[in-house]
Amino acid sequence: MKGFRLVVTSLIIAVAFAGLFTVRSFAADEGQKTVTGTIICLIPDYKKGTVTPVIATGPCNELPPHQHVLMTKEGTVYSLQGLQEGLMKIEAMPNKTDVTMAGKIEGNNYGWVLVVD
Repeated sequence: MKGFRLVVTSLIIAVAFAGLFTVRSFAADEGQKTVTGTIICLIPDYKKGTVTPVIATGPCNELPPHQHVLMTKEGTVYSLQGLQEGLMKIEAMPNKTDVTMAGKIEGNNYGWVLVVD
């Protein structure tokens, strides 16, 4: 009887651990999405205290440091965030219209963020 209990307990523990790893692997893919739209550079004017939205016609890495957003044709706006290397690739892109980007979508009722690699 002790052997039977040991086997059942071992199976329960094994199933619990397998469930944990399975849930984590599916959760890792949650929020991954490909988004297509126009990248808009938000160029700051520190003297006026304003920001000017610009659709750059070439690489924007020569402009002052600035934030980027991506606006889809449906009107959804994503703030582009991520590691410095990924953001530098965005700045070096020659084309800022009809751009397809992949990343993790994060957000709430107040806004959306696309975390790029």
